[in-house]
Amino acid sequence: MSDKPMSPAARRAQRLLVGGLAGGHLVALAVVAGFAVAGGASAAASALLGAGATLVFYTVGLGVQVAVADAPPRTVLWASLASYVLRVSVFGLLLGVALTRVDALAWVDDVALVVGTIGALLGWLVAEVWVYSRLRIPTYHEPRHDG
Repeated sequence: MSDKPMSPAARRAQRLLVGGLAGGHLVALAVVAGFAVAGGASAAASALLGAGATLVFYTVGLGVQVAVADAPPRTVLWASLASYVLRVSVFGLLLGVALTRVDALAWVDDVALVVGTIGALLGWLVAEVWVYSRLRIPTYHEPRHDG
């Protein structure tokens, strides 16, 4: 790690990442626990699979935002788009592989998988919006005092 202090833009992006992770994990844990009690181990594992995939998807995306927070806007745009295309491609590839192995995935509880995915997503987004609403983002530049 660098000894250079984190810039305000990178610090804000990091706060959004940490907030999203906290909210996503909180809801994911509740959903997995609920399915463990109500549906057993396979339902809990299915909810965990959906929530885990969602958390990985969003963590990588915001991790890229933290990494390029101080870059020029065009670089931030291209890094974000490249990250998104890569993440969607990897998950699409995994889905394609899963669809060829339906028999091996017969244990997956469809409802638990979907609820785990949506729960983690909503937990992430609600926490991220909450953190964002509390960020202090300057809207103007301080006046220059050239003497």
